[in-house]
Amino acid sequence: MKRNNGFWAVAIRECHILTSRPLYLFTALIFPLFALFFMSTIFGNGMIDKLPVAIVDEDDSFMSRNITRLCSAVPEITVKHVLSNTAEARDALLSKEIYGYLLIPEDFESDVQANKSTSLVLCYHYAFLSVGSEVLQGFLNVLRIIAVEPLQQSIDFLGADSSIVDNISSPISISAHPLYNASLNYSAYLTFPYFWVLFQILILLNIAYSFGNEFKTSKMNECMSKANGRFGIMVLGKLFPYLMIFSSVAIFANVIMFSILGLDLSSSIYEIALVCILFICATCSVSLFIFSLYPNLAIIISFISMFGSLGATFAGVTFPVGAMYPFFEKMSYLFPIRHFVVISDYLRYESSAFPYYWNYLLILASFNILTIISIILLKRRYQHWNY
Repeated sequence: MKRNNGFWAVAIRECHILTSRPLYLFTALIFPLFALFFMSTIFGNGMIDKLPVAIVDEDDSFMSRNITRLCSAVPEITVKHVLSNTAEARDALLSKEIYGYLLIPEDFESDVQANKSTSLVLCYHYAFLSVGSEVLQGFLNVLRIIAVEPLQQSIDFLGADSSIVDNISSPISISAHPLYNASLNYSAYLTFPYFWVLFQILILLNIAYSFGNEFKTSKMNECMSKANGRFGIMVLGKLFPYLMIFSSVAIFANVIMFSILGLDLSSSIYEIALVCILFICATCSVSLFIFSLYPNLAIIISFISMFGSLGATFAGVTFPVGAMYPFFEKMSYLFPIRHFVVISDYLRYESSAFPYYWNYLLILASFNILTIISIILLKRRYQHWNY
């Protein structure tokens, strides 16, 4: 009975600390909610469209003006400028006023009508992969139409069947079916993992600061007295309010993303919420373990910030972990966010995928063993500090 009383006494004490200092409550509750709002709205409608481009029209013909109109008609790009030379287009591209330009050379129309070989030059900014891909796709949609136009005119002149154009220009018919994200919506696959990348950094910092502040302000004896001298009960009691707050934010985030925003979810919302709570517990264990290795608050806060930032890379959201060097691929197993992203992807896109992610679930659960190790290390540190 004393053990339970000690646990709740420490938990109530931690709740008083959270409510008495606005910074604690802000970082544990307000900022995660802001991160949720930020990640839910940052991608807008989830589509990249109307990217500004330019046309360098050196021909100034009916065909070149038609090309300009076609470029404005595709959804991916919009013609912001019609320029007369490439120097102006290059300056606009370097200043990011535009993300690409199409060069229509002089005598383009006359060369096409004379059946001479000619070319259109496309330059686009590919430092931003997603933007560059969309600009390229927009221009290619236009160039496909332009490429078959002379052939179409010849077919019409000969009075042949117009379907011949399709057979010649595209002898192989491609039927594309994007799986799991048929609308090609960026928000569908970025909003959920990016929120958890931000959230895991906040969890790491909150837990480390909570325990570091006890050592820094020499209030460990007060906390131990609340726990009836049981160090493990003291650690679990301090963790409990944070787990409740973070779990509540996690449940709320799942409701917002899957019920209101309508992100794809093949499994039950309760199932993914349980995995989120398991991830929160694992992240708290990692933060506590890192702090127990060297309980110097200033240094550990810096290290944990770096650890959380690396987790954004090792999560495999923007770059596949399997394509990294083998050393870094193995290192990714040290980050709970890596296993959580893999599990959540299966839960979001496959309804019966347990045989594929059970090993990641086991690894994620095993991170909680670090809490026991942390209790042993911190207890020794406390005994030495108290002595």
